[in-house]
Amino acid sequence: MKSICFSLIAAAMASLGGCATYDNAKMAQFEGVGTAQSAAIDYEFRASDQMTIKHANSAPQKFASTATATDKVFAVLGMPSLKAAPPGTFNSGQLIQSTREETIRYMSSDAASHSSTGKDLEAIGLNAIGGNVGGAGMALNLVGGSPKVDPRVTVGFVICFMPAVEGQDMAAAVAGCGAKVEAMFNKTMKEISKSYVLPNAEYRLGKIDTPAGLKAAKVFTGRRGVLAAEGFAPLDRGGFPARIVAIPVGHETTNGSSSGALIDTMLFKSRGEVTSEQLAAALAKNLPKDSAFYLPDRDRGPASVY
Repeated sequence: MKSICFSLIAAAMASLGGCATYDNAKMAQFEGVGTAQSAAIDYEFRASDQMTIKHANSAPQKFASTATATDKVFAVLGMPSLKAAPPGTFNSGQLIQSTREETIRYMSSDAASHSSTGKDLEAIGLNAIGGNVGGAGMALNLVGGSPKVDPRVTVGFVICFMPAVEGQDMAAAVAGCGAKVEAMFNKTMKEISKSYVLPNAEYRLGKIDTPAGLKAAKVFTGRRGVLAAEGFAPLDRGGFPARIVAIPVGHETTNGSSSGALIDTMLFKSRGEVTSEQLAAALAKNLPKDSAFYLPDRDRGPASVY
């Protein structure tokens, strides 16, 4: 079973970092791929100079007053909104291999109007996300494809704004973020009945608190496909020099619309009861400082906390 990349989660994570059978030596040949360890957990992360997360945060982003939590999280990752670019018009390959100009184009339809000076383009977030959403024609600049590999609808991310500490390398920042993510899920998940630890992720079946009482939830926290970049936290988070780390996360909803629909048949043989909004609300109670996240949901839209 360890040789299988599970369901749609794996389709996205394989594009970002590789499935469970990917040879570590080959992974190391790719630019910017490194490893980090937090407690007994090994993470593989990508920190190249050609990722949208790197370009998008080369200066502190300033969000418009109309920006939603999803707008902000997508902006930090350098991804377009679903309104500007429908599911299937952005893919995991673009997330990890894009130029600065391409990243600006992905985000430009979500940004308030700005002058065309080079300085403005260098600080692509300074008027940014939440104004003029729509971007007529913008999706034509993106690669058409399947929603199955669009990270905005197949896999979520927890983002950590780790302060840049002198003498601390990127691996240490990834390990620190990983510890925060594990603590958040460990505090949120109750009565865990099944847990599968694989090289690419840990899958857990347990319960979470909801207004209607405890309900079953199936979640995963990624070990591969982690993204990391040197940059700056957004202005509303202090604008400080930061190592920005994004760790894949996800879950399965009752209607199978989220990121782990086939976990049912591959692992747990039972259905989850919680919606994206319910899980997001439960996780938000334990969200670490300087962190944010989104959970994908094709039918209702992402559930995000910023």
